[in-house]
Order: sequence, then C-alpha cells, then structure tokens
Amino acid sequence: MQAIQIIFRFLGFLFRAKTRYQVHSPFVFDFVENTLEDERHYYAFSDIERLRELLLKDTTKIKVTDLGAGSHRLKKEETRSIAAICKTAVSPPKKCQLLFKIVHQVKPKTILEIGTSLGISTIYQAKAASNAQLISLEGSPAIAQVAQQNLKRLKVNNTTITTGPFEATLVPALQQLKKLDYVFIDGNHRQDATLLYFEKCLDFAHADSVFVIDDIYWSAEMQAAWQSICQHPKVTLSVDYFDVGLVFFRKDHLEKEHHLVIRSFWKPWARGFF
Repeated sequence: MQAIQIIFRFLGFLFRAKTRYQVHSPFVFDFVENTLEDERHYYAFSDIERLRELLLKDTTKIKVTDLGAGSHRLKKEETRSIAAICKTAVSPPKKCQLLFKIVHQVKPKTILEIGTSLGISTIYQAKAASNAQLISLEGSPAIAQVAQQNLKRLKVNNTTITTGPFEATLVPALQQLKKLDYVFIDGNHRQDATLLYFEKCLDFAHADSVFVIDDIYWSAEMQAAWQSICQHPKVTLSVDYFDVGLVFFRKDHLEKEHHLVIRSFWKPWARGFF
C-alpha cells in the first residue's frame, strides 16, 4: 500500500517539477547540473557497490535496537540478518551516488549524518570529501559495529560513528564539529523527530550550510515535516529532488525560493521551449 502511495506522490511530483532547462536561478541551475544531472561514474562507486553486494549475501544475524521509525522499511524485530538490513534499510545506489555528488559539489569541511545504518551512505559521503570531518549517528550498537567494520574495509579514516539515541548524541556531535557545513538527516522518519533534529542543527549552521533531508515523500508526516522546514524563516532556498530535499541559507537570496526539480530524462519534451 505504501509503495502505491509513493508512486502516486511521484506522479504528482512529475507533473509539477521542472527540469534544468526551466530553472531560471543561476545557482540552482549550476547545482542541479553538477548533482542531479551528473552522470559520471566516480572513482569510489565500484568499491562501495562491491561492498554492498557482500552485505546482501551476509546471513549473519545481529541483535538490533530500534529506537524509533529508524529502520523504516523493516518490521521491528530483535534479530535481523545483515543481508535483510542491507536490502531494506540502506539507501539504494542511485540515491547514495546522488549524495556523493551533492557533497562533492558543496565541498564541506564538517559533515553530520543522522542515521548510519550499515555505513554505505556514510562511506559515499566520506569519500566525496576525504578532507572533511564526518560524524555519523546510529541508534543500534550492533548495526554501528558492522558499519565501523565496513568503514575499515574501505579505509575510511575521516569518520566517527557515535552510538545511542539521537536525542542524546546529536548535540554533543554538533558541539564537537563546532559548525555545520553539511548535514544528512536520515534517522527517525517521524515529523516531530525530523523537525527536532533540524532545529538542533540550525544552531550550528551558517550562510553556506546545506541540509539534506531524506525520504521527504515517504509518508504524510515526512511531507509535512519537509513543508515546515521549507517555510522556516532562516531557510532562503529549498530544492526538492523527490528522493531528497535540500535547504540552503544563502544571504544572496533575498526572497524565499522553492524549486521542484526532476532529471530531464523524465521530461524529454521540457527543453525550455514552453
């Protein structure tokens, strides 16, 4: 049922969204061109996807602590196989590669990820900014342990995984980073929790910060959370890619802008002539 609802939401998004050819903001056009429309296969992708293939075959069972909506595509169980977690709770390749391209474009020095899971998305973002300091938060100790092993496999040395309830670990992580250049919020997929994480991160944001919110069409709650974030007085620019939403705090945007953008692949007729 949920999959059908998401399909209908995508069709509505497809109808309303614009392609790069219809975006008039130079900043947004450039950003879309270098992230959503970037079809290059970067150096790290193959290694990370080989790791994903290994995890999808790993039948090892671990005890999982589910502290919230967290593993939102899984039933709440005490024991799960690594393969099942990888299949249902880890972001798919296309989304992870989009995150890589967003980080590559932003070039942050400090990165926060709320929701590590098995570390696949973490590695993608860490590899895109190898000189950055990245802290990733994970609620389940067993999952965090597997993620740490995965980081070691691919020699990721710029990342710290912190384990525990996000409400307890978020502020200390922000205080350790001191300022927040980039954040990926992919933890508890509830409206109140998402807005809480957003507000806490705001205290450490600056004019060039970029916040990325995952699964903004996953549920009515997440859609409401996304709309609230876009309407926040400090947000000057928001870009909706359907899979993720991005918010900016740029001072050169005197009037609030909101863009729904889809790859030109989906609208081959929308070449800016209409």
